Amino acid sequence: MVSPSILFRCDGSPKIGFGHVVRCLALADELRDVHGCDVSFAMVEATAGCSMAEAKGYRVLAADGDTLSANYAGWLKASVDEAKARGLILDIRDDLPLCAIRSLQEKGCIIATIDDPSERRLFADLAFYPPSPQIRRMNWAGFSGDLHVGWEWVILRREFSHPLKREVHEPPVVLVTMGGSDPFGLTLKAVQALDLLDDDFKSLVLLGPGFLHQKALNDRVSKAHRKFHLLSGVKDIPDLMAQADLALGSFGVTAYELAAMGVPGIYMCLTEDHVQSASAFVEAGMGGCVGLHNQVSEETLSSAFGRLIKNRARWSEMSAACAKNVDGRGARRVADIIASRIIYGN
Repeated sequence: MVSPSILFRCDGSPKIGFGHVVRCLALADELRDVHGCDVSFAMVEATAGCSMAEAKGYRVLAADGDTLSANYAGWLKASVDEAKARGLILDIRDDLPLCAIRSLQEKGCIIATIDDPSERRLFADLAFYPPSPQIRRMNWAGFSGDLHVGWEWVILRREFSHPLKREVHEPPVVLVTMGGSDPFGLTLKAVQALDLLDDDFKSLVLLGPGFLHQKALNDRVSKAHRKFHLLSGVKDIPDLMAQADLALGSFGVTAYELAAMGVPGIYMCLTEDHVQSASAFVEAGMGGCVGLHNQVSEETLSSAFGRLIKNRARWSEMSAACAKNVDGRGARRVADIIASRIIYGN
């Protein structure tokens, strides 16, 4: 039996972050390793995202920015043809025209979208979302595909599907983590906010591979009253997360990873869409949200985190809610459905 070919369309860079690439790679691993699919990626060339995909052994069909501006639909169609893809998985926030999707579907290509708020979702054969309240408020008139919304569809790397033993520390361990690149320098705001607190806790600061503000962070840490442990190049992220009692982070893939490890947190958001998505964490008792990062002062952030760190009983409740809702096996579930549709036509 010939291995079915699947093409992913996503991008990742320090400027836009790496969340889309990370979850696409997690899904790609399941499709390749479990279902025997031949997986390729279509990406903007010479970016960190390309390097991440290539490092995991995936073929990358790359285009420069000018090509995407001049003929995005044509390049994507050519990439699907070159990959001989029977399925296209989209995890993008750009202006891919709807005509590109319709054209590919007419040729028999199955289209799946991941957490897509645009009108493209209406033309997808498969659509997957975490339980964000805005999904149900969207107009789904005309959609004839299969919609999957819920905690069970959160796509994470398989190492987050094995909960690690956790223990409460004394003093507590607080993890600051703002994703792979932290384009807006939220790590600096978090460090300053924690430095305003008098509570006794250990502060770990996880820096992603694309962190852009090292000098500014070093300057801020050198002037802080509290000791901050800066961590970069960490290989076992799940183990590090499992060592934390609480987290202070930016909302996105990292928040779901922390939840899979049973770690509650307080989150800042990069977009209004993230604010709405984070409200599902708040409603489920898995964390707190202080809103858009550029509308939150260091003092406000410090106050919100200070209230949580004083309430140990609340930590336990939030940790249990995290473990209950996010089991880290969403990538396997999504891959099973995509493979079933592409391989077996189900």
